[in-house]
Amino acid sequence: MTPRIRLRSLFFSWVVFVAALHAASSLRASIEAVVFAAEPGKLFLPVEEAVAELNWPIKRDADGKIIEINSWEVREGALRTLVDGTPLVNTEQLAQAGAAVSTPNVEGSVKVGNFINGFTLVVSPQYVEVNLAKQQLQAWQGDRLVLQTRISSGRNGRTPAGEFRAGPFRDRMHRSSLYQNAPMPWSVQINGHVFIHGFSSVPNYPASHGCIRVPLNEGNPAKFFYEWVLNGTPVSVKKE
Repeated sequence: MTPRIRLRSLFFSWVVFVAALHAASSLRASIEAVVFAAEPGKLFLPVEEAVAELNWPIKRDADGKIIEINSWEVREGALRTLVDGTPLVNTEQLAQAGAAVSTPNVEGSVKVGNFINGFTLVVSPQYVEVNLAKQQLQAWQGDRLVLQTRISSGRNGRTPAGEFRAGPFRDRMHRSSLYQNAPMPWSVQINGHVFIHGFSSVPNYPASHGCIRVPLNEGNPAKFFYEWVLNGTPVSVKKE
Protein backbone atom coordinates (compact mmCIF):
# COMPACT_ATOMS: atom_id res chain seq x y z
CA MET A 1 0.00 0.00 0.00
CA THR A 2 1.42 3.34 -1.05
CA PRO A 3 1.76 6.17 1.47
CA ARG A 4 -0.99 8.14 -0.33
CA ILE A 5 -3.43 5.21 -0.17
CA ARG A 6 -2.51 4.58 3.45
CA LEU A 7 -3.18 8.24 4.26
CA ARG A 8 -6.56 8.13 2.53
CA SER A 9 -7.43 4.96 4.43
CA LEU A 10 -6.53 6.56 7.75
CA PHE A 11 -8.53 9.68 6.89
CA PHE A 12 -11.57 7.58 5.95
CA SER A 13 -11.28 5.61 9.19
CA TRP A 14 -11.12 8.87 11.15
CA VAL A 15 -14.23 10.21 9.40
CA VAL A 16 -16.11 6.99 10.19
CA PHE A 17 -14.97 7.16 13.82
CA VAL A 18 -16.09 10.76 14.23
CA ALA A 19 -19.43 9.98 12.57
CA ALA A 20 -19.93 7.04 14.94
CA LEU A 21 -19.20 9.26 17.94
CA HIS A 22 -21.66 11.84 16.67
CA ALA A 23 -24.32 9.17 16.16
CA ALA A 24 -23.73 7.77 19.63
CA SER A 25 -24.00 11.27 21.08
CA SER A 26 -27.29 11.91 19.28
CA LEU A 27 -28.71 8.66 20.65
CA ARG A 28 -27.79 9.62 24.21
CA ALA A 29 -30.87 9.64 26.44
CA SER A 30 -32.21 13.01 27.57
CA ILE A 31 -33.49 13.13 31.14
CA GLU A 32 -35.31 16.07 32.69
CA ALA A 33 -33.57 17.31 35.82
CA VAL A 34 -35.24 18.34 39.05
CA VAL A 35 -33.96 21.63 40.48
CA PHE A 36 -34.54 23.09 43.93
CA ALA A 37 -34.68 26.72 44.99
CA ALA A 38 -33.03 25.59 48.22
CA GLU A 39 -29.97 24.26 46.35
CA PRO A 40 -29.27 26.61 43.43
CA GLY A 41 -27.00 25.30 40.71
CA LYS A 42 -27.55 21.62 41.52
CA LEU A 43 -29.29 19.21 39.14
CA PHE A 44 -31.08 16.16 40.51
CA LEU A 45 -32.68 13.07 39.03
CA PRO A 46 -34.04 9.79 40.39
CA VAL A 47 -31.26 7.36 41.33
CA GLU A 48 -32.90 4.53 39.41
CA GLU A 49 -32.90 6.53 36.16
CA ALA A 50 -29.24 7.51 36.57
CA VAL A 51 -27.92 4.03 37.31
CA ALA A 52 -29.98 2.50 34.50
CA GLU A 53 -28.34 4.79 31.92
CA LEU A 54 -24.86 4.47 33.44
CA ASN A 55 -25.21 0.70 33.85
CA TRP A 56 -24.12 1.00 37.48
CA PRO A 57 -24.85 -1.31 40.41
CA ILE A 58 -26.53 -0.09 43.56
CA LYS A 59 -26.58 -1.74 46.95
CA ARG A 60 -29.43 -1.58 49.46
CA ASP A 61 -29.67 -2.47 53.13
CA ALA A 62 -32.20 -4.87 54.65
CA ASP A 63 -34.81 -2.08 54.69
CA GLY A 64 -34.36 -1.33 50.99
CA LYS A 65 -32.50 1.94 51.57
CA ILE A 66 -29.70 2.73 49.10
CA ILE A 67 -26.32 2.50 50.81
CA GLU A 68 -23.99 2.32 47.81
CA ILE A 69 -23.96 3.60 44.22
CA ASN A 70 -21.21 2.17 42.01
CA SER A 71 -19.01 1.59 45.10
CA TRP A 72 -19.69 5.14 46.38
CA GLU A 73 -20.90 4.95 49.96
CA VAL A 74 -24.17 6.81 50.47
CA ARG A 75 -24.27 8.35 53.91
CA GLU A 76 -27.46 8.64 55.92
CA GLY A 77 -29.49 11.60 54.72
CA ALA A 78 -27.23 12.30 51.71
CA LEU A 79 -29.98 11.76 49.15
CA ARG A 80 -32.94 14.04 48.64
CA THR A 81 -36.26 12.36 47.99
CA LEU A 82 -39.53 13.18 46.33
CA VAL A 83 -42.56 13.22 48.61
CA ASP A 84 -43.40 9.67 47.52
CA GLY A 85 -39.98 8.52 48.76
CA THR A 86 -38.22 8.29 45.37
CA PRO A 87 -34.50 8.88 46.08
CA LEU A 88 -32.74 11.55 44.04
CA VAL A 89 -29.06 12.01 43.25
CA ASN A 90 -27.34 15.15 41.98
CA THR A 91 -24.55 15.53 39.44
CA GLU A 92 -21.96 16.31 42.12
CA GLN A 93 -22.75 13.00 43.80
CA LEU A 94 -22.61 11.15 40.46
CA ALA A 95 -19.14 12.63 39.91
CA GLN A 96 -18.09 11.37 43.35
CA ALA A 97 -19.37 7.94 42.32
CA GLY A 98 -17.14 7.97 39.23
CA ALA A 99 -19.17 9.53 36.41
CA ALA A 100 -17.75 12.07 34.02
CA VAL A 101 -19.87 15.22 34.31
CA SER A 102 -19.55 18.09 31.85
CA THR A 103 -19.87 21.76 32.66
CA PRO A 104 -23.35 23.13 31.87
CA ASN A 105 -23.91 24.50 28.37
CA VAL A 106 -25.72 27.78 27.69
CA GLU A 107 -29.10 26.09 28.23
CA GLY A 108 -27.90 24.57 31.50
CA SER A 109 -27.80 21.01 30.15
CA VAL A 110 -25.13 18.64 31.46
CA LYS A 111 -23.70 15.46 29.95
CA VAL A 112 -23.12 12.59 32.37
CA GLY A 113 -21.14 9.42 31.65
CA ASN A 114 -19.68 8.43 28.30
CA PHE A 115 -20.93 7.74 24.76
CA ILE A 116 -21.83 4.14 25.58
CA ASN A 117 -23.28 4.56 29.05
CA GLY A 118 -24.47 8.07 29.66
CA PHE A 119 -27.20 10.65 29.31
CA THR A 120 -27.88 14.35 28.94
CA LEU A 121 -29.55 16.06 31.86
CA VAL A 122 -31.74 18.92 30.65
CA VAL A 123 -33.32 21.70 32.69
CA SER A 124 -36.99 22.32 31.87
CA PRO A 125 -39.21 25.08 33.30
CA GLN A 126 -41.20 24.57 36.47
CA TYR A 127 -44.98 24.86 36.47
CA VAL A 128 -47.60 24.58 39.22
CA GLU A 129 -51.32 23.92 38.88
CA VAL A 130 -53.85 24.19 41.69
CA ASN A 131 -57.26 22.67 41.00
CA LEU A 132 -59.84 24.11 43.40
CA ALA A 133 -62.57 21.66 42.37
CA LYS A 134 -60.32 18.64 43.05
CA GLN A 135 -58.57 20.32 46.01
CA GLN A 136 -55.26 19.24 44.50
CA LEU A 137 -51.87 20.77 43.72
CA GLN A 138 -49.58 19.39 41.02
CA ALA A 139 -46.03 20.60 40.40
CA TRP A 140 -44.12 19.87 37.21
CA GLN A 141 -40.55 20.18 35.97
CA GLY A 142 -41.09 20.05 32.23
CA ASP A 143 -43.01 16.80 31.68
CA ARG A 144 -41.90 15.33 35.01
CA LEU A 145 -44.52 15.39 37.77
CA VAL A 146 -42.49 16.07 40.92
CA LEU A 147 -45.33 16.63 43.38
CA GLN A 148 -49.00 15.84 43.69
CA THR A 149 -50.73 16.61 46.95
CA ARG A 150 -54.14 17.32 48.38
CA ILE A 151 -54.82 20.85 49.58
CA SER A 152 -57.43 22.89 51.41
CA SER A 153 -58.21 26.22 49.76
CA GLY A 154 -60.32 29.18 50.94
CA ARG A 155 -63.87 28.49 51.99
CA ASN A 156 -66.70 30.27 50.20
CA GLY A 157 -64.52 30.84 47.14
CA ARG A 158 -61.97 33.01 48.96
CA THR A 159 -59.03 31.64 46.97
CA PRO A 160 -58.92 33.57 43.70
CA ALA A 161 -58.50 31.69 40.44
CA GLY A 162 -56.04 33.05 37.92
CA GLU A 163 -52.50 32.99 36.60
CA PHE A 164 -49.89 33.94 39.19
CA ARG A 165 -46.20 33.46 39.91
CA ALA A 166 -44.41 32.09 42.95
CA GLY A 167 -42.92 34.76 45.21
CA PRO A 168 -41.34 37.10 45.66
CA PHE A 169 -41.96 36.65 49.39
CA ARG A 170 -41.29 33.32 51.04
CA ASP A 171 -40.56 32.31 54.61
CA ARG A 172 -39.83 29.08 56.46
CA MET A 173 -42.10 30.28 59.29
CA HIS A 174 -44.40 33.12 58.29
CA ARG A 175 -47.19 34.36 60.54
CA SER A 176 -50.45 35.81 59.35
CA SER A 177 -50.77 39.59 59.65
CA LEU A 178 -54.54 39.27 59.20
CA TYR A 179 -55.60 36.30 61.31
CA GLN A 180 -54.29 36.34 64.90
CA ASN A 181 -50.65 35.74 64.04
CA ALA A 182 -51.51 32.21 62.84
CA PRO A 183 -48.44 30.11 61.96
CA MET A 184 -47.88 29.51 58.23
CA PRO A 185 -44.78 27.29 57.89
CA TRP A 186 -43.11 26.86 54.49
CA SER A 187 -44.92 29.88 53.02
CA VAL A 188 -44.67 30.87 49.35
CA GLN A 189 -46.59 33.95 48.25
CA ILE A 190 -48.54 33.71 44.99
CA ASN A 191 -50.91 36.71 45.10
CA GLY A 192 -50.93 39.44 47.74
CA HIS A 193 -52.02 37.86 51.02
CA VAL A 194 -52.59 34.47 49.35
CA PHE A 195 -49.86 31.94 50.12
CA ILE A 196 -49.24 28.26 49.54
CA HIS A 197 -48.13 27.04 52.97
CA GLY A 198 -48.08 24.15 55.38
CA PHE A 199 -50.76 23.73 58.00
CA SER A 200 -51.62 21.21 60.70
CA SER A 201 -55.24 20.86 59.53
CA VAL A 202 -55.78 20.12 55.85
CA PRO A 203 -59.26 18.66 55.34
CA ASN A 204 -60.35 17.47 51.91
CA TYR A 205 -62.52 20.54 51.39
CA PRO A 206 -62.04 24.33 51.38
CA ALA A 207 -61.43 25.49 54.95
CA SER A 208 -58.91 28.35 54.96
CA HIS A 209 -59.33 32.14 54.93
CA GLY A 210 -58.02 32.19 51.36
CA CYS A 211 -54.55 30.62 51.42
CA ILE A 212 -53.80 27.19 50.00
CA ARG A 213 -53.02 24.78 52.82
CA VAL A 214 -50.67 21.86 52.18
CA PRO A 215 -50.05 18.96 54.61
CA LEU A 216 -47.05 18.92 56.95
CA ASN A 217 -47.29 15.13 57.23
CA GLU A 218 -47.63 12.54 54.47
CA GLY A 219 -44.03 13.17 53.40
CA ASN A 220 -44.30 16.91 54.17
CA PRO A 221 -45.28 18.21 50.73
CA ALA A 222 -45.38 21.74 52.18
CA LYS A 223 -41.63 21.67 52.89
CA PHE A 224 -40.88 19.99 49.56
CA PHE A 225 -42.81 22.63 47.63
CA TYR A 226 -41.10 25.47 49.52
CA GLU A 227 -37.63 24.05 48.83
CA TRP A 228 -38.40 23.15 45.21
CA VAL A 229 -40.33 26.05 43.66
CA LEU A 230 -38.34 28.92 42.16
CA ASN A 231 -39.46 32.51 42.46
CA GLY A 232 -41.22 33.43 39.25
CA THR A 233 -42.52 29.93 38.53
CA PRO A 234 -46.01 30.10 36.94
CA VAL A 235 -48.79 29.07 39.32
CA SER A 236 -52.15 28.44 37.68
CA VAL A 237 -55.12 28.34 40.05
CA LYS A 238 -58.13 26.84 38.30
CA LYS A 239 -61.72 26.56 39.48
CA GLU A 240 -62.06 23.13 37.87
